[in-house]
Amino acid sequence: MSDRKSYRTLDEWFALIQECRKSGMTDAQWCLANGISRHTLNKAITRLRKRSYAIPSQKPHDIYDLTSPSQDVVKVDIVPDVQPSGEMIPKTVQHIDNSHMIEITFGDIHISLSNGADPVLVSKTLSLLRSYA
Repeated sequence: MSDRKSYRTLDEWFALIQECRKSGMTDAQWCLANGISRHTLNKAITRLRKRSYAIPSQKPHDIYDLTSPSQDVVKVDIVPDVQPSGEMIPKTVQHIDNSHMIEITFGDIHISLSNGADPVLVSKTLSLLRSYA
């Protein structure tokens, strides 16, 4: 719709105002979306009220309404994660293998068992080692 139409009847304006008020938008938003100046809409509302038309009240603007088509622009500074200096990070010792949970040394025999070791196999291995003790 455009403001260019020089004349609308009171009934046409009343229908437009009802559409505006039912839209959920503010008057300004609705006017912008429909190409009607806010001033022209307000003049029509005044004329209709003088003629005893029951104009629906404008929905108050709720700042907590997240469904509003308007949006705020907020500047966000993105700061990279702070990395500790190289001196704080311990260097990995290459000769230590931490992939296992249990180490057994029996004489010159060295056994390393991981978390996923079969319990039956571990039990048989330990029983066999006890027999040599």
